[in-house]
Amino acid sequence: MIIAIDADSMDLAAADHLLYDLIAAVDQPVVAVTHLVSGDDRPHVAVSLTSTADLAEPIREVVADRNVGLAITRPGATEPELAGPSRLVRGAYVAAVEAALGTKGRVVRWPGHEQGHGVLPAAELRTRCGIDELEGIGGVPVDDETLIDTLDFLRPVRRDGRLVLQVQPAAGDVLIPFELQHQQTCCTDH
Repeated sequence: MIIAIDADSMDLAAADHLLYDLIAAVDQPVVAVTHLVSGDDRPHVAVSLTSTADLAEPIREVVADRNVGLAITRPGATEPELAGPSRLVRGAYVAAVEAALGTKGRVVRWPGHEQGHGVLPAAELRTRCGIDELEGIGGVPVDDETLIDTLDFLRPVRRDGRLVLQVQPAAGDVLIPFELQHQQTCCTDH
């Protein structure tokens, strides 16, 4: 089952916050992903949860008092169940399609995410966390022995059905995730 929600989140932090609320409500193993929604006057972020369990009712309870678009795709269904304002339903539908295809999205929770702590050789990080590929930003080489400091915060992306973690150089001759937990917005002091 895939449940996608567009709450018109303006940034990844707001989308992550929504995902944490949803994950806490379902108490089931899930794949939780954020999806960029573009194509209208204001790009924003939608989210999706994929699980083998039926998550529809607990998710509906969480979003009952919120203005959201909802797309629920059940196994074997010929079309998704849609609800909410049309602009937000469109974003939820896009997120549901991307989740089903596994082609796009930033992954917040997945089987193996709980193993991504500390400093690990690249090969061990891939094996423990179920990450298919480590991609060095700017062509930075990554081999099996390259040390990755996870900083206890991993946000791989889905690319063509693969889980790809982008990494960058850091002090101490290690690589760190490209996306950091506490991002400093560019030009915040201008």
